[in-house]
Amino acid sequence: MDKNSTTPQHAPFIPIISDKHLSLLLPIIIYWVYSGMYHLISKYQVPFFEKYRIRSLEETETRNKVSTSEVIKGVIVQQFLQTVLGFIAVATEEEQVLPDDNSEILGLSQTLETYTTRFGIWHYVKPHKQIMAEYSYWYLIPVVKFFLAMFLLDTWQYFMHRLFHQSAFLYRHIHSRHHRLYAPYAFGALYNHPIEGFLFDSLGAVIAFTLSGLSVKGAIVFFAFSTFKTVDDHSGYDIPFNPIQRIFGNNAIYHDIHHQTYGLKKNFSQPFFTFWDRIFGTYLPSYEASKLLKENPSRGLLITWLPIVFIWLYTNI
Repeated sequence: MDKNSTTPQHAPFIPIISDKHLSLLLPIIIYWVYSGMYHLISKYQVPFFEKYRIRSLEETETRNKVSTSEVIKGVIVQQFLQTVLGFIAVATEEEQVLPDDNSEILGLSQTLETYTTRFGIWHYVKPHKQIMAEYSYWYLIPVVKFFLAMFLLDTWQYFMHRLFHQSAFLYRHIHSRHHRLYAPYAFGALYNHPIEGFLFDSLGAVIAFTLSGLSVKGAIVFFAFSTFKTVDDHSGYDIPFNPIQRIFGNNAIYHDIHHQTYGLKKNFSQPFFTFWDRIFGTYLPSYEASKLLKENPSRGLLITWLPIVFIWLYTNI
C-alpha cells in the first residue's frame, strides 16, 4: 500500500460541527461552565468548600480593583476577538488532508524494523511489531505530541509573561489589567488586555499547535484542557481532592502567590508546569511565601495598601 495515500476526513467528534470549529467553540463553553460552577460555590459560600477558599469573600469584593461585571465584559470581548480571528484562520486555511491510518501504521512498522535491526534486537521485536506499531500510532505518538504542545505553550507564556513584568511600560499599559484582580477568581482567568490575549493565548496556541504537530482532534483536547486548567488555576480554591491541583505544582495556590505584591516577580509559569521558574530562580513556593510574611508581619500592611497606591498612581498620573 502506498504510504502517501489518503482517506476522506475522519468522522468529526460531533456530527453537526466540524472539528476545526469545535476546537474554537469548546474552550469557550468550558470556560463559562467551569468558572460558573466556581462562581456559584463562592457566591453562596457553600460550607463544604469554604475551608478550601484561598482568599476570603470580603477580600475578593474589597481588594479587587475591578467589578465582576467589568471582568465578564472584558473576557467576552477578548473571546469574541479571538474567535473571529480563529474563524478567519479556519476559513483561509487549506483543508487538512488526513493520512491513511493503515499506511501510517505500516510505515511505523517498517521504521521499527529498520532501527531494531540496527541495534540487533529485531529478533525479539518481530513477533510484536504490528501491535507495537499500532499502539505507537494510536497512543504513544499522540501523547508525545500533547506533552510537546504543553512544553511549547509553557515556554512561550513563561518568557512573554516575564517580559511583561520586567518591562515597566508593558506592565503598566497592558499586563497590569490582569493584576487588578488581587484575589483571583475563575471568571477572571482570561481578564486581560486584548493585546496580551492575542500575544499570550492566540499566538501561543498557534505556536504550540503548529510545532507539536497535533492533529485537529488533538488540538480540540489540548485547547479544552488548557482552558480547563487556566480556569482552575484562577479558581481561588485549593481543593485537596481536585486532581488538577494535586498533579500540577502550577495550581491555584501557586498562581495566587503571583497575584500578591510580594509575588509579582515570581511564579511566571503558566499554564501547566513550573520548570522554567525553577531554572531561572523565579519560583516562590507557598511555604516560602508564608515564611516571608511571618518574618516580617508589617509586610501584611504593605500588601494591603500597595495595590491601592498603585491603582491611584495609575489613574492619576
